[in-house]
Amino acid sequence: MERTLQQVNTILNLAKLTESDIKKESHVLQFIPQILDSKQVKLLEVNKDTLEYIKSGECLFIKGGEDAHVVVCSNSKTFEFKEAETSNSLLLMPSLNHGKLIEATESRTLKKQEVFGVYHTYYEMRLTKPKLQSLRNALAKYPYKGKNSELSKDAVGLSFTELKNIIQASEEEIINRLEEIPAAKIRGKWRLLDVGFLFGWVSYLDSILREKQLSLEEVTPLNVEDWMGLYDIADVNSKCMSLFMEVDDDSLKWKSAAVSQLFALYLLPELRAFDSKDFFTAWQQSMPVGVTANEEDLNGVALVDYDSTPSLVKYLPEFELPEDINERLDILFRNRTKWTLQAITPYVQPLTDNNLNVAALLTKYARSSNINGVKYYSSKYITQTE
Repeated sequence: MERTLQQVNTILNLAKLTESDIKKESHVLQFIPQILDSKQVKLLEVNKDTLEYIKSGECLFIKGGEDAHVVVCSNSKTFEFKEAETSNSLLLMPSLNHGKLIEATESRTLKKQEVFGVYHTYYEMRLTKPKLQSLRNALAKYPYKGKNSELSKDAVGLSFTELKNIIQASEEEIINRLEEIPAAKIRGKWRLLDVGFLFGWVSYLDSILREKQLSLEEVTPLNVEDWMGLYDIADVNSKCMSLFMEVDDDSLKWKSAAVSQLFALYLLPELRAFDSKDFFTAWQQSMPVGVTANEEDLNGVALVDYDSTPSLVKYLPEFELPEDINERLDILFRNRTKWTLQAITPYVQPLTDNNLNVAALLTKYARSSNINGVKYYSSKYITQTE
């Protein structure tokens, strides 16, 4: 039955409104015979920036599986993807003139407005920090141990397209992470550089410098590229330089912390725990010329247990810990009951997001105490150290 102006006025009176309170044009809702199933079409709430991004012709990518939370990615950002409920009815319509777009007319009119669906749930997007540990784990299945260790002539590893399909992060975030971790593109496929290979690369360059009685500061990037050309391919050598050297025009300098952590990772895995006195001696003696090992460099790679007899250095790299904050803290507090902020930060920093920094995460998930003026963090629950 057609809706009339008289019926609309009756409804206005019931709502205690007058004709002067509304626009001249009133929309009459008509529900189509076969209303859309909410499983067929979903509603997604986006902010203004995301809307402009979509209107520009760009795409959003929904990523997730049975064992992972679903996320939405643009080309540069990752968003949480969650369902929300509303007590109001959300109506799906092909078009709708907002108040500002309705032309001013002398007489009142009615306009039919078809409704295609009624919803009480929708999806919302919240900017989040992607969990990129899966990127390293995926590449670890294809370790690169040097050109002389390659057994297959075929390319091995994962293409960037394959990484985009399996990693729950935006393209830009994946690229940035690939630059940070020891990964290189070899014959079109991405692979993780083996710790033993990296140790050998740094040690080989150090042996050349010792033989020539030079420090790294006295040579140029071209010198290093020339010498290491015999050791491996150019792309891998370039990646190793970016990982372990500070390059400033034609001058070079070792990244002491990065080199120290690499050598610790190489020395520790076989035993998992090392007598601290023996470890610190072997660690420093293995260092390239000009690099001094500091205990602080072990943060995020290993921990020193001074409570054991003898004291031990334990293998505990951040990238092998679970990404769930509770599970990660449980492991950390089982290995050491009390942590300073400086020591625990490398383990917690990767889990921070736009809303919670390291201190905020620890305040939420751990207990703090003050001992002799130093702040320590411990488990909220009783744990037994391993």
